[in-house]
Amino acid sequence: MTKKKIEIDFAKSFAELEEIAAWFEEGEPDLDEGMKRYERASELAKGLKEKLDEAENRIKEIKNS
Repeated sequence: MTKKKIEIDFAKSFAELEEIAAWFEEGEPDLDEGMKRYERASELAKGLKEKLDEAENRIKEIKNS
C-alpha cells in the first residue's frame, strides 16, 4: 500500500486548527460535533507535522550543501 501524499496550505490548515481549538474552549460543545471536530483536528495536526518535518529536512539539506 503506497502512502498518498496530500499537499496542504499550511496557513489555512493552521487557522482551521485554531478555530477548532477555540470552539472547544467556548464551553460545552455537542458531543457528536466535538467528535467530528476532534477527528478533523487530528488530521490537520498530522498534516501540519508532516509539512514541518519536510521543512526541517529541507533546511538540513541546505545547511549541509
